[in-house]
Amino acid sequence: MSHSNSKNKKMWQYAIDLHKQLYPNDFGVLIKDGGYFPKISEILITRRKKRIYSLLDIERLPSHLMSSNSLPLVVKTGNGRRLMFQDASGFFRIKLNNEHTIHILRSVLNSKISIEYTIGTEKALLLLHDICQTGVKKLIRNLPKSGVWEIYDYNNLPYYQKIKTQIVDEFERFAVHPKYKILEDDFKQFFDDIEYYTRYGQSGMRKVLLTGPPGTGKTTIVKSLASIHRKNIAIIYASGDNFYLACKEAAKKQRPVLIIAEEIDELYRANASVLSFLDGSLTPVNKAGTYVIFSTNYPKRIDPRISKRPGRIDRIISVGAFRRKAAIECAKMYLPADCNIADKELGDALDRTTPAEIKEIINVALGMIRATKDDLTGNALINARKYLSKSLKIAINECDEDSDFRNDHYDEYGPEPDYNDY
Repeated sequence: MSHSNSKNKKMWQYAIDLHKQLYPNDFGVLIKDGGYFPKISEILITRRKKRIYSLLDIERLPSHLMSSNSLPLVVKTGNGRRLMFQDASGFFRIKLNNEHTIHILRSVLNSKISIEYTIGTEKALLLLHDICQTGVKKLIRNLPKSGVWEIYDYNNLPYYQKIKTQIVDEFERFAVHPKYKILEDDFKQFFDDIEYYTRYGQSGMRKVLLTGPPGTGKTTIVKSLASIHRKNIAIIYASGDNFYLACKEAAKKQRPVLIIAEEIDELYRANASVLSFLDGSLTPVNKAGTYVIFSTNYPKRIDPRISKRPGRIDRIISVGAFRRKAAIECAKMYLPADCNIADKELGDALDRTTPAEIKEIINVALGMIRATKDDLTGNALINARKYLSKSLKIAINECDEDSDFRNDHYDEYGPEPDYNDY
């Protein structure tokens, strides 16, 4: 027997002996070269960096194996800075939760070759595998009845991860957006009259497309709709092929669902199966109702077989820049509580701006008055708006300049004063 085979035998025998000592009554499953340690180590480091409370922990135990660490990383934790390692050699106890613990013996020979033995109960190893594959300890396989979720695919089966409540709560206040009520009214009418959309064998799927330039609030009003209605219906964020999976799961469970699928590539490059899925023989039938929201910044790029065919997109809602009244309502969410700008003055300063622009204009204006010690006025907002517009134009012009342009300009005009210095 070669030295390498002898060493491997000693490692797996050592792993079995240790498992028997710790769990004399539990049958141990041994997995060779599963590559679990670097994955679980990365997950633990990520949780520590984000300060996520977790029972997951890695403890090095004494063993006859040579202990070493590789790929060091400094992580800030609640107790200060801690040196952690993304890979290592030695014997490790991995605590997954209060019930399940597994052990890993790992020997890293070089950057490409390693030997690893993982041992634990069948339930513990199944939990370890799920955590390493998905980052979560429990896979929710069934379509939830309510709440806001993301759908993923694992081994050709769906699972769901809940979006944090505090993130969802932040968006309720954006229901003041002028296009929010249009979307919500359409959403409510669809589910109130679902029998109308499922008669004569219809699929019960309604597809709404939000269009508009970046920053106009398309994503915001969708999140606001999700936040306000999450207690009564399942809201699923889906991307790529998971959009189809979400629609099929809703039809399978015959459960009302709102599916949010922003900027999916299939809108731009549709094939026959995509077209049939949107309006044809492949459309999943859900008599409880499947309400789908798409969004795009580039409506002209949508495949004309989708945009020009009734039924493939049921309604288009254009979300553009705000006029005075809407701009005033949006600005009041970002202005300081002691701001006394009159509505007319505020509307004049912010007419034809997007929500993203309004937020940035106010931030710039506040920065300007801190330096000048002036009050926040309509003129300060106008100046901030001009500054942002000018900055963008300068940036675009400078990006367009190349060495030939600069040299030609120098040859024609010579050295010029830099007016920004004055």
